[in-house]
Amino acid sequence: MDLQQTKQSGFTLIEILVVLSVISIVLLISIPISTSFIERKNEETVLHILEYDLLYLQNQTLGSSYYNRIVLYEDRYVIETSDNKDIIRNLPTGWRINRRQYRSIAFNEYGTIRQAGTIQLISPKNKYNIVFPPGKGRGYIEKQ
Repeated sequence: MDLQQTKQSGFTLIEILVVLSVISIVLLISIPISTSFIERKNEETVLHILEYDLLYLQNQTLGSSYYNRIVLYEDRYVIETSDNKDIIRNLPTGWRINRRQYRSIAFNEYGTIRQAGTIQLISPKNKYNIVFPPGKGRGYIEKQ
């Protein structure tokens, strides 16, 4: 009986090193995955905000005689409305707008786009086209 009482239970140094190495490998693998996940969610957020801003502008203009618009710059856009409360949306670092022929986005009093065309939104990893077809409403965003 004395032999069983003197036996100590615990982990050896090799067992602890194996567990620590497995944990470190899992952490090293998960960091790039979470970084790309965060970047993807950031892109989705920017695109959703732009879509909501276009819907807001269209709704503000619908049935109104005021000229509301979104003025485009390379690193931001500004929502100008009739109540003179401009909303400035700065793009995240590394993003930019390729305006092409557009200087601003505006809708007429019936809710259709004033000028059909395409704007390119460039993120650090992807490019998106914002297409405004003639005679249509808001338009749509497509990934290139």
